[in-house]
Amino acid sequence: MAVSNDGYARATGVAGAALICGSLVGGAVSVMAGTNTWANAWTAHATLAAPWPMLLVQTAATCAAIQRRRSVARVGSVLLGVTAAVAGVSGFFDGQLGRPDLSTWQVAAQVCYVVVAWGTAVVAGVRVWKLRSPLS
Repeated sequence: MAVSNDGYARATGVAGAALICGSLVGGAVSVMAGTNTWANAWTAHATLAAPWPMLLVQTAATCAAIQRRRSVARVGSVLLGVTAAVAGVSGFFDGQLGRPDLSTWQVAAQVCYVVVAWGTAVVAGVRVWKLRSPLS
């Protein structure tokens, strides 16, 4: 696996890793707080994490997005950007954000996750933009 050495690839890798780690840590924290169980912390019922299928796609997309091969990097970046945007949008519309039974710190963590998701979408979009021409 030949990882690209440019700054845009590194930024995309860091953003993707932050998004994935945010979900992994968020799921574990929600279990420890008693909001979720281990069985549903990474499902549609999660309060601080993305569902596990989304995490798998985001992980594969991040790995692809940082590759030297432009076609692989482009597909990975597009997929990462789309899944990050979906994660950001679903944070608003899945009924979990700011639920009345959540503590202030849990709502703050949700907002942070949504911000990281949108930040990842932007970084992945910049990577796609930079990959558009052979001279970038």
